[in-house]
Amino acid sequence: MRRRNGFTLVEVLVVIAIISLLMAILLPALDKARDLARGALCKSNLRNYTIAMMLYLDDNDDKFCDPDTCYFSQAAPFPIEAGLTNYRHLRWCNRNVYLREHSEYGGTLFPYLKDARAFICPTFKGMATGSSQDQFYMNYGSQITSYLPWYNYTMNAYLGSPNSSIRNSVLRMSYEVTNPAETFSFTEESPLVDTQYSVSGLNDTFMVPGSDSMISTWLTHPTVNGSHHLIKPGPAGVGEPFWDVIAGFHHAPTSDWLGGKGNCAFLDGHVSAHSRLETFPLAWPK
Repeated sequence: MRRRNGFTLVEVLVVIAIISLLMAILLPALDKARDLARGALCKSNLRNYTIAMMLYLDDNDDKFCDPDTCYFSQAAPFPIEAGLTNYRHLRWCNRNVYLREHSEYGGTLFPYLKDARAFICPTFKGMATGSSQDQFYMNYGSQITSYLPWYNYTMNAYLGSPNSSIRNSVLRMSYEVTNPAETFSFTEESPLVDTQYSVSGLNDTFMVPGSDSMISTWLTHPTVNGSHHLIKPGPAGVGEPFWDVIAGFHHAPTSDWLGGKGNCAFLDGHVSAHSRLETFPLAWPK
């Protein structure tokens, strides 16, 4: 009897079908594991931010730093940014001011963040590489000579900001915050924009849902589920969209990078994930 060499076409097709079935079963599990790992790394990064904030407050008589200069020493352009339109809104992806390589540009909080493993969520970095839906990047990003997304953690602007549009909402001292366990100091933003909820993606160092007048509207109108903890502005809710929102790419539904959660570093020292619907109540310190 002659020994057969190789496989028949049917056998090859059966093997291919089995491999395809195994891949269909395993890939979602691998994607979920990868997402969990990136989320854990992101939380680890933000724990360094809680420590940095506590140390800063301890050294500065409990007074918050200015969120506008928490990363950088000046709001004015650095020499390397000369000629760059809206340079401040592009610093998050401009390698020429990457503080790990250019610590000379560091601001008030940066000395306390030097030991942080990273200033950016690995998921955000992958999403933002080469693109962002924020209007400043879309209009002026091509001017950047060395592109590198290097931070997406931004400071709560209702803590210490001198911005006149939120004068009535800002608290200067940490002991004035009503509930530190429900007020974040830093959160992560997304490069994606959903105009129903926000007008921009990540574009600066401070995170601010809206102005004093916008806050007044949110607090005096019905909200999602009748709770101020789920304020939803925009066409399907109250008033105009937020300026900034918490990122939504962690544990996001398939094909919806805005429908998940973003990690927040709270003033009591803990880090947890929250949806964009919780943006305002977790930012507003009153």
